[in-house]
Amino acid sequence: MKSQINALESAIVSGKPIEDTKPLEKSMAEVSIPKGPFRFNAADYLHGASVDIAHSSSSNLNTFFGLDQTNLVLLDRPQPPKDKAWCSNENSPVLTINLSKFIKPVYVSYQHAKWHEQIPNEAPKIYDVVACLDFHCNNWKPLASNCEYSTQSIGTEQFCNITSPVTPIEKVQFRFRENYGDSKMTCVHLVRVYEETQTPVITEKKKDCEKEKICRELKKFYHNSSLDYAVKNTTCSFLYENDCCSDCPECCEECMITEYDTKPIFIFLGTLYVLAFFLFLSPFAPFRPSFLPC
Repeated sequence: MKSQINALESAIVSGKPIEDTKPLEKSMAEVSIPKGPFRFNAADYLHGASVDIAHSSSSNLNTFFGLDQTNLVLLDRPQPPKDKAWCSNENSPVLTINLSKFIKPVYVSYQHAKWHEQIPNEAPKIYDVVACLDFHCNNWKPLASNCEYSTQSIGTEQFCNITSPVTPIEKVQFRFRENYGDSKMTCVHLVRVYEETQTPVITEKKKDCEKEKICRELKKFYHNSSLDYAVKNTTCSFLYENDCCSDCPECCEECMITEYDTKPIFIFLGTLYVLAFFLFLSPFAPFRPSFLPC
């Protein structure tokens, strides 16, 4: 085949017609080009996945006053930060995930924040994954059992194969059965649910001048003006959509899933105001101050 290619190059240089290209075409067609499957993480927050809070254990990332950061456990990034973990004090916490689309999962993975020599006590050790067959996950089917996050494996992301055949699903539940010794808390940094595709999932976007300007400005504010940075949109979605992580990795490491929601605070303050009015200021108030005019 090499001689055929050389003949083809000589013909092109000399300008002579190529007498017979069929043998070359046939030889080229017989060359084996491996086409291994590509991975797609259907549990990625940036692709539309979300945590089903109602059917998951309570955690430190789900607070009352509108600062719900639960989906940080689904924010797919090379190294999850240590201080952004989903932590639960339940004995066997569960994490229920609405996937970004219906998939046939082939394996799942868990990735803890970077550790050295010894896995932290709060890290999951043994976990199971089930496919939810209804909205509340009352009916389910096992996908992977006795998955172990181990010091014997290489890398902070470790995989667990799905052995049970499964129809396309849109919801899964991670069940953490055991951690590395912490009796009060299990902390989960990043979970993934993979399917295999024959074509790569293209997520790279062209960075235009406007996006570059936004990222440069955010980086400047992050390092020089915390007040200006605080009033800007610095949610994870915004930073990743504008490809700001290369310009300001610190911004992406500390990003929030949602901006602070002030609505619950206004509701709370409004309730206090109404209550105070009826208790102290209304004509029928039981604690009406005596100095007020009749």
